[in-house]
Amino acid sequence: MKTTTILLIAMAVALCIVGFKLFTSKSASNTTSEEAVLDNIATRVSVRAYTSDTIEQEKIDKLLRAGMAAPSAVNKQPWHFIVVKDKSLLERISTLTPGVRMAASAPLAIVVCGNMDKTLEGEAKEYWAQDASAATQNILLAAHAMGLGAVWTGFYPVTERCEKAKELLQMPEQIVPFCTIVIGYPDEQPAVKNKFKSENISYNVFGGKPGDGVELPAAPEKKFVAFDVKKDFRVNPFTYFTGNGRLLCVGDKQKSNAMTIGWGGVGTLWREPMLTVYVKEQRYTHEFMEKASYFTVMEFADEKVLDYMGHTSGRDADKAKEMGLTLAYTENGTPYYEEADVVIECKLTSKNDVGIEQILDNAPEEFVKNSPYTFYVGKVVGAWKKQ
Repeated sequence: MKTTTILLIAMAVALCIVGFKLFTSKSASNTTSEEAVLDNIATRVSVRAYTSDTIEQEKIDKLLRAGMAAPSAVNKQPWHFIVVKDKSLLERISTLTPGVRMAASAPLAIVVCGNMDKTLEGEAKEYWAQDASAATQNILLAAHAMGLGAVWTGFYPVTERCEKAKELLQMPEQIVPFCTIVIGYPDEQPAVKNKFKSENISYNVFGGKPGDGVELPAAPEKKFVAFDVKKDFRVNPFTYFTGNGRLLCVGDKQKSNAMTIGWGGVGTLWREPMLTVYVKEQRYTHEFMEKASYFTVMEFADEKVLDYMGHTSGRDADKAKEMGLTLAYTENGTPYYEEADVVIECKLTSKNDVGIEQILDNAPEEFVKNSPYTFYVGKVVGAWKKQ
């Protein structure tokens, strides 16, 4: 009887334990990926004290993959990551700025850099700093998810700090140090901070409350402003006509035509700024170019315009009317469209017919066979952009 009672008690205890495990397992599985991600974001803190344990290479690889999974402008990915594990180098890094002193006691640092050879052009070049920030945040969150502690310490944009880091880590000219992420197994447990503040939120416009209506001022009218191509034309000449292409327009106030072109060149001839455009003889625009003294090349952000103008002949349709474009004319009577973003006017200086017999290199046959074309060289006499 005693033995039977003991067995029954043991079985009951075992069933309770199994039931508890099943319950807790089910509860854990009920945690959604959304909750897990949000919890990881909300509980991440800056950790500045670390144990002496080294970080496994597998985890370092995961951190770097997380960094490179970040978004970047036009997917340029203008970053470079320097992984620092050497103890003496970590100690030297700790002296570069007051905020990075903890690197001396850390097993790892990842220096996030910008690669200026991979940035966008013009003012958009500075987007690299946003891209590097996104990569940095990804690494911080990945570190926290893996049970590591990390802290973000900045170099850029302080010139002195950047120069010291470049010298210490032997960076080439095009690499700019952005920040250092110091990483290790945490030897402290900083309190999680609730940083949510409703006063930092507006709806629709600055100061707007949920449910508020919006009265927007009239959109400012963009106007063409003249610019000097010698000083302010900052586009890569080797890619200027590629991508969506440019719009070539030619004619006079009685009759004109436009077509999208993907062949062209930007350069200098006789010490003057020049544009070269190529037009196949079969194109309707070729008839206008043969009689012209001037032509315009335009940039359009609207891809629909460029697509339509490139696939529809002016013999078959009034392309400008179909696309809702407004014809205007320069002082020389050269046609252009007011909806363009940039207009460059050229005076025709020379032209030459090209057939397959003139090709000295192995040009793709589909571009020249049974389809001769003419290249026209024009001196830039005016340039305007919307502002």
